[in-house]
Amino acid sequence: MIIREYGNNNSRKLLFFQSTGEPWWAFKESVELLAQNYHVFQVAPDGHDPEEKSDFVSIEKTVADVTAWLKEKRVNCLDAVYGLSMGGGCAMCLIAERKIRVDKAIVDGGTAPYLYPKWICKLICVKDFLMVKLAYSNRKIMEAAFPPERFTQKGHDPIKEYGELMKYLKTYSNKIIWNVFWSANNYVMPEPASIVSTKMVFWYGEDEAHSRARDLKWAKAYFPDMAAKMIPKMEHGEFVLIYPEAFCQTAMEFLQ
Repeated sequence: MIIREYGNNNSRKLLFFQSTGEPWWAFKESVELLAQNYHVFQVAPDGHDPEEKSDFVSIEKTVADVTAWLKEKRVNCLDAVYGLSMGGGCAMCLIAERKIRVDKAIVDGGTAPYLYPKWICKLICVKDFLMVKLAYSNRKIMEAAFPPERFTQKGHDPIKEYGELMKYLKTYSNKIIWNVFWSANNYVMPEPASIVSTKMVFWYGEDEAHSRARDLKWAKAYFPDMAAKMIPKMEHGEFVLIYPEAFCQTAMEFLQ
């Protein structure tokens, strides 16, 4: 795990959990905008940074490692947490454990644990693993799933960016891919559900509303006071990755 810090002179603190499938630098512009107001801790989990040779294990381990790192830094309270996809699961897990107090949190399309029997969960994970392996090894499939004209920031070179992305994805071992997709949908939360004071909102893109419906339903059942916000005309992760200015403005409207 590598945690990068931005805006160190700011007193307010924000923890940023990235998703899987994107390198840490893909979020850099959004993180740097948040760092105008916050001391930002950007988490690259195990297996998600080529600078560090490690395998991803689980959301639970990621949260435990981040908690220990923050405690070592004498950070016992966070003004804000943001988490995308698997990172949203990390955010919910960290809040539920209550070892670090969190004032406000944005869970952006966060993954939720399945409620199916384990044998069904394993079949789903096998399907996800095979689909991801195919996409990560074939640029045409990746571009079909995530069209460059939609998933490239204005003014950026899609050929260069997708080339760097494919190079990055090839650093994922089979173990990382399996563990990511198993843990993202099967992590364990405290039971009974913790009573938390964190003000939370679940974001989802308009174009991913159907695929995020199960996650949102679970999150609101576990955190009854969690609000929901639909981001118009957005797919999964598109807002934070492609529209950093609008992302930051919308986030700050909630976090301030």
